[in-house]
Amino acid sequence: MKLDDELKNVISRLEQIKDKIPPYAEQLKASKDYKDFETRLANDCLKAAVKTSEICSWYDKYNCNDTHITTLAKKALKAVYTITK
Repeated sequence: MKLDDELKNVISRLEQIKDKIPPYAEQLKASKDYKDFETRLANDCLKAAVKTSEICSWYDKYNCNDTHITTLAKKALKAVYTITK
C-alpha cells in the first residue's frame, strides 16, 4: 500500500473517534446518500480524524492519488473495528 507509513497514525486518530463512528454509520445508512457505503464511511471518518491540510500533503509526499487515500481510510477503519470488537 502506497500510504503504509501513515496507517498507524490514521488508526490512532480513528480510535480517538471510534465511539462516534457507529452512530454516524447508522445515520449515513439511513440517508442513503452514497454510492458505495464502505467508501463513503471510510472517507468521512478519515476527514473527521485527520486535518485536510495533512491529507493534502500526502499527495506530494507519497505521489499518491484519491484511490490510495481511500484504500488507507478503508484499511484503517477496518483495523479500528477489529481492535474494538
